[in-house]
Amino acid sequence: MIAFLKKYASVLYGFIILYIIVQGLIFVEFILIDPKETLMNVVGFLFWGIIISIIVHAILFHRKRKVFYGMVACWVLSLSGFILGRYLDYKVFGVSSFFLFLITNYYILWSWYNLRYKKLKELAFKKAHKPFLIKLLVLFIIFTVGFGIDQYMNIPDNPITFALLTVFWLGVFYILAPTFFQKHRLLILGLYGALLVFFFLFIVSYGDRTHEQNLDVFLIFLFPIPLLILLWLYDQWKWFQTLKADKAKAELALLKQQVNPHFFFNTLNNLYGLAKQKSDQTPDLILKLSDIMRYVIYKGKENEVMLEEEIEYLENYIELQQIRHHEKVIITFNKDIQQKNITITPLLFIILLENAFKHGVDSLIKEAYVNILLEVKDREIAFEVTNNYDASALSESKGIGLENLKKRLEIVYGKSHSLDFTIEKDTYNARLTINI
Repeated sequence: MIAFLKKYASVLYGFIILYIIVQGLIFVEFILIDPKETLMNVVGFLFWGIIISIIVHAILFHRKRKVFYGMVACWVLSLSGFILGRYLDYKVFGVSSFFLFLITNYYILWSWYNLRYKKLKELAFKKAHKPFLIKLLVLFIIFTVGFGIDQYMNIPDNPITFALLTVFWLGVFYILAPTFFQKHRLLILGLYGALLVFFFLFIVSYGDRTHEQNLDVFLIFLFPIPLLILLWLYDQWKWFQTLKADKAKAELALLKQQVNPHFFFNTLNNLYGLAKQKSDQTPDLILKLSDIMRYVIYKGKENEVMLEEEIEYLENYIELQQIRHHEKVIITFNKDIQQKNITITPLLFIILLENAFKHGVDSLIKEAYVNILLEVKDREIAFEVTNNYDASALSESKGIGLENLKKRLEIVYGKSHSLDFTIEKDTYNARLTINI
């Protein structure tokens, strides 16, 4: 029971404090509670009890820090000041205390969020919270001065009060959305500056209008709000799209890095096989490997290459395989290219071709074949590899090649591509089509 109370102490404190606050507000006749509205009273008490409990929880989070006592003192004094100002009918003091109470709560929640959820270190938090406190203090001064001027000058539609209130709400906007405000500050300040000038000229020109009639003019200050909301939503959408693009670029760069070792390891295995056989073709294989790796390293990191370069790379790889396998495998490479100057993401086709040798040719003792077809027509590239294989000799383990290929195709081409595999008896077919 004691452990339970310690864990949820803020909830207990929150409802006790709310009860004291309610009694104080009833005493100064700020709120009236109808005893007949039992359901509404219970719902309201539960709602505000939860709100106060969250604030109390945020305050208790700081109990081991020096700022804790300042938070508690400011919270109690500002709330007491509002009740006292209401009791003495001193509006400026009461409203200023109430506003101080609001910004104190905002600072408490802001501090709690940054330390608890954003995991700011103490040094970083100290650097951030000082300018934040200064901004809140400036807002408090502007609000108090504006409200005080309005009370003491007693001028209907006081232009000074209206100007200060405009500056105040711009300050609130700046604190709540600093990045957006900084980005569009010229537009925001220009709009409200022009509206203030219009308001002053209107008051001077039509001084005989009543306060109720002037309310129509006040509505023009609401005009920029929907525009700014739409602009903010557009910025958020644009930021989200940029984030997705950056993530895709980072993932694509990582996948490209994986292509090099994947191909390199496979080719080294080929070289090892020939070296073990003490083949005279080993030097030619090393030279061919050098050409292939040069392409992989230098062209593989580019976003696009000419299709002719990719074809030359595939032909070098095929020649390397022919050197390795001698007469064991029949390789055909047919090309039907009806469009020129086509570019493509590098090192896509090689994965399908490698699989044909690794899982097809290498599993057969004789009569192995690999048929390759590359077609380019009607703004579409089709690359197809067909090979035979021995199902009983295949390993169940899967390499990174195909998964890598699928991810790269999804990032670069999205829905503009298709990758299909067909198995019929001892024949395996892979077909990749890309719309360009």
